[in-house]
Amino acid sequence: MNRRWTVVVIVVVVLILVLPLPVAERYTSPTQDGQYLGDPIRAYRFVFAAATVSPSSALNTSGEALAKAKILFSGSEYRPNKVELLFLGGADSYEYLTESGANLFVPSPGTFIWEVWGLTPGESDNARTDVIALLDYETGELLDSVK
Repeated sequence: MNRRWTVVVIVVVVLILVLPLPVAERYTSPTQDGQYLGDPIRAYRFVFAAATVSPSSALNTSGEALAKAKILFSGSEYRPNKVELLFLGGADSYEYLTESGANLFVPSPGTFIWEVWGLTPGESDNARTDVIALLDYETGELLDSVK
């Protein structure tokens, strides 16, 4: 009986230690891939931040963020087609260099921001998408964009 409890305790401890890593990898942007495997404390910070985020935030879901992006870019040649969540966890600033060479900069980001991916002017529908904007998770405000 004692051996069974020892095995159960070991399995539970391993799950508690390992589970935040794949969760953080799954729910954040591909631009942050691998960051959590090398820094498990960051994965725990992500899980805690996600669990405590305000439900009254303007862009709580990827659907809300994509809808906002489509409104912001309506009438332009940029076509948003997906959003990805970025966990910045108290960073002083955030800078991202897009594949097209544009520099997106946020001087004082919140804990979470949305990366808006889309097609740039002149690209076909089959072209590879790039980051075209950053949206604030809490307020829904446009933080920076390529347009």
